[in-house]
Amino acid sequence: MNMRLISLLVLCCILGSMKVQAQKLQHLWDKTAQYYKGFNIRDQAVKLAKQDSIAAQIKYKPILQAQLQQGLSSVAGTSGAFLPLPGVINISAGANLEGSSSTFNHFLSGTMQWDILNFGRKGLDMAISSTAIAQARLDQEVFQLDIQQQLSTRYIEYLYYQTLKEWFARHAGRYHSVLTITRGLAKGGLVPGADSLLASSSLKHVQSALLQVDGKAQGIKYLIKELSNTEMAEAANGVESPFMTLMGPEETELAIHPLLKMKEQDAESLDLLHKRKAREVLPRVQLLGGLSNRSSGISNMGYVSGAYGDVYSDFANNYFVGVGATWNLQDLFRSKVDREKIALQLQDNRHEQELLTNELTAKQQQLKAELQASERGIAESKQSMDEAHAAFSLYRTRYEGGLISLSDLLQVQEILLKTEHEHLMAYLNYWQLMIKLSYQQADFNPLFNHF
Repeated sequence: MNMRLISLLVLCCILGSMKVQAQKLQHLWDKTAQYYKGFNIRDQAVKLAKQDSIAAQIKYKPILQAQLQQGLSSVAGTSGAFLPLPGVINISAGANLEGSSSTFNHFLSGTMQWDILNFGRKGLDMAISSTAIAQARLDQEVFQLDIQQQLSTRYIEYLYYQTLKEWFARHAGRYHSVLTITRGLAKGGLVPGADSLLASSSLKHVQSALLQVDGKAQGIKYLIKELSNTEMAEAANGVESPFMTLMGPEETELAIHPLLKMKEQDAESLDLLHKRKAREVLPRVQLLGGLSNRSSGISNMGYVSGAYGDVYSDFANNYFVGVGATWNLQDLFRSKVDREKIALQLQDNRHEQELLTNELTAKQQQLKAELQASERGIAESKQSMDEAHAAFSLYRTRYEGGLISLSDLLQVQEILLKTEHEHLMAYLNYWQLMIKLSYQQADFNPLFNHF
């Protein structure tokens, strides 16, 4: 146990003096963008939206159908031309026939339907599909901001625990020096021997806290690796480290937040859908065509043969070309109801856009105000910490001279520990506010550049 504590103290001191450079936040983000599987899922969503767009256009392409029928049937009825659809059986023959009562039939046909006049429905469907693709890409942007926020939060917490670990190590060194002084004074009979036990107890308390902080720092490494698949190196601590250096005011061009863009995209999609519903009251005009190849075992003289080979003895070929219009009058009523519903949805969307804009603006103003207060608080806590350092040095000198008791010195040391911890917490709060502001502004580049 003691060897582990000594090793940890030595490591902290070495790292504090060497200032080992940890991974940059920008580097971790680049690794996260390459590794984290959540981005692959969003890429697939964009591809699916593109496939849906392609599928939506298929109905405007020519519909081609073909069929081949060969079978045995009875023959009765009257002659006449016909063009049955696939799957429809048509049995027709002359009235006065001789020979067999049944014969083989052959029928081969192909039909075509093609929308030649859709009154702009095709273009609107393409535009609606494009908005779905744009929506999927905006979802990618929102997801990217969420991951950037997660990564930045974990990185800042890692730097915080690294810095806190070094500061606890320094405090442990101070407590160890107090213990050494106390033992010397106890041997000289200047202080009670119990003071050595009190100093040793205080040292062990700080050492225990140091081990807990080190455990949290190690745990944060795994959370960073979950996103970036990168092993974290020890961070460079000290007053000049990025964690202990404020960013200061930085003018950046405010971008429209992806959440607001998604609302705007929803409005565009609803507007297109409203126009699309208005076109549904118009008819569908189609070009129609068909070819048929027909024969049977019935000769031109009206003799019916039951032999299969006679089905190929006489063929009749026909064609059909025309224009057809389909108009569902019920669409006149349904389209009106649908458009009224979409109009209400558009109105709700405009209200939601206004609410979201006000919410984003208010949050940014709130965070900026809190950041200004946080900067002033850091300056005040720095002054408080410096005064606590000076007080501890004076009290330790007086303790060495036997002018004050150990409990007085330990009380000052505890105040110093508290002020230093509050100073670090002020920096942590500052960076947490900065991360939130970066998310609200949809721009993490200034934060990445700082670290």
